[in-house]
Amino acid sequence: MVIKRIFDLILSFFGIIIALPIFIFIPILNILSGSKVFFIQERIGKNHKPFKLIKFATMVENAHIIGGTLIHPNDSRVTKVGAILRKTKINEIPQLINVLKGDMSFVGPRPLPKKELSIYKQNFAKKIYTMKPGITGLGSLYFYNEEMLLPNDKEIAEAFFKRVIIPHKVELELWYAEHRNFILDIKIFIATLLLVFMPSHLILSYISKKLSGSKVKEKANDIIKMQKDLMNKTNGKIEEKKILAKEEN
Repeated sequence: MVIKRIFDLILSFFGIIIALPIFIFIPILNILSGSKVFFIQERIGKNHKPFKLIKFATMVENAHIIGGTLIHPNDSRVTKVGAILRKTKINEIPQLINVLKGDMSFVGPRPLPKKELSIYKQNFAKKIYTMKPGITGLGSLYFYNEEMLLPNDKEIAEAFFKRVIIPHKVELELWYAEHRNFILDIKIFIATLLLVFMPSHLILSYISKKLSGSKVKEKANDIIKMQKDLMNKTNGKIEEKKILAKEEN
């Protein structure tokens, strides 16, 4: 969509200008904390074209070797500065460069590293990679605090990610691929910004009302329940037995 690209260009250009102090200040903090300035990783974009995704670094060097790719609550690999960047989502700001270059859009499915593609079903990859990946999207919106939902145990967290989070994300992103339009993108973009100021379940409940189809609504409502449980601290972490049961099935 031409209008979407114009929106991306204008917003990313002015966003980078407004964020210039952050591009100066955060690298200084990262250097002082002994971390890299940027996290740069190859991701898969539209038509399976690889590109370099840019974020502010939030973890110690070789973090993926130390503890895998998933990040857990209170993960020791996350630096003190990185924890603040992740909580406020400031670490995502350098992706404005990716949007300006045309690698990404503001709204779309999150771009995956090539090695993670095998986790997802083939029909998902075919549909998703007909469009540009985004900084935010339905999957990102509903799982905006994904790492807080993961158990601390690495093995259980991986099982939970594969058996619970991925199927929910797939359903949401496939729905977006079939129903995407500029107005929907604006709603997702605004909802993402509002998450900073409002309770997540209110924002997600509003978005869920816009979803058509019982299956995707069911997945969306499941996630809202997870978020409510986490907020109320009644069941913030999924029980180990439940996850292992899902793994066995």
